[in-house]
Amino acid sequence: MAPSPSRLTGAFTTLKQTLLALLDPWIFLSLSASYLPTTIFSLLRQRRFLALLGGPLLSSEFQSVWFGHFWSRAGPQVRSNAEANVVPLLEGRVSKGQVVPKSEAHAPGVGGVVLEIGPGSGMWISLFSDEKYLKDEEEEQEQGAQGGEDDAEEEGLSASWATITPSSEQQQQQQQQKQAAKKVVGSRQRITQVYGIEPNYGVHPLLQHNIAQAGLSQTYTILPFGIEDIERYAPQIQPESLDCIVSILCLCSIPEPQKNIAILYRYLKPGGRWFVYEHVKCCSSKPGGWFMNAYQAFVNLFWPICLGGCQLRRDTGRYLREAGPWTNIDLAQPPKEQWHHTVPHIYGILTK
Repeated sequence: MAPSPSRLTGAFTTLKQTLLALLDPWIFLSLSASYLPTTIFSLLRQRRFLALLGGPLLSSEFQSVWFGHFWSRAGPQVRSNAEANVVPLLEGRVSKGQVVPKSEAHAPGVGGVVLEIGPGSGMWISLFSDEKYLKDEEEEQEQGAQGGEDDAEEEGLSASWATITPSSEQQQQQQQQKQAAKKVVGSRQRITQVYGIEPNYGVHPLLQHNIAQAGLSQTYTILPFGIEDIERYAPQIQPESLDCIVSILCLCSIPEPQKNIAILYRYLKPGGRWFVYEHVKCCSSKPGGWFMNAYQAFVNLFWPICLGGCQLRRDTGRYLREAGPWTNIDLAQPPKEQWHHTVPHIYGILTK
């Protein structure tokens, strides 16, 4: 019996989607390769001849400049594609690899003292601005306060009663209640300090510009060194002092990932949260996993060279789980990512 036209159409559509997904990383790599001439001319103008002699295969400096030129174009598109995942993540509205309504969230959003890993040029800086996220909350509080005054007038309360100042103890209790009320699951919290650990000096001018644009000049501090040097160069960050760690598409590039993830774990306070959106190695246990593992390994022969040392084959989910004891791990691959994804992700929140 011959297959029906609708079944043939469905099979053709599936085959087309699969082939396009397998081609996608090569399209991305070819776009990066198109920035090689720009990189070479840039290094010539700056007389950085040693980097030129090393070339893209031997010189990390060459790779860094190359990636910087490429990312100036690709970065905004990557942000546009990832924003639908990253914004809910920082609000705590993620469960089992999916965005969920606030009523189904299990963790508070990002807040307090925050460490951002690898901010680069500042692609996600605006998400740390309290002005952007808490404006509505402040307006609601103002409306509530106004409503309370109106109620007082309607009930005929005397002016002397309406302006009684509570004692310092009462004020302290009220402040504590307000702070506790604000720390609710599925909502952004107020951020007091952000540290961005970014050893690539080449992106610092643009990063500083984006920090200023977001109104975070007094809140965001760039740490111009690697994770392994936090203890040496950032004494203000003590073990168990961070409320949150944020890693968005960056753990693929850090050196010695298992060691450095374990170091970061020590700086997270008990109850602190690690917000994760990272790409990882393909899972062998899934349908087609053996093929995708081999295919991803082949793509990874070229990927780090063209993309600033980024590695496709890291088992980042395991590194995070093994970094230390967690009270809750909500970390999964988004169900919408199909088996033929060459660059699959893990997505979620770990609570210490």
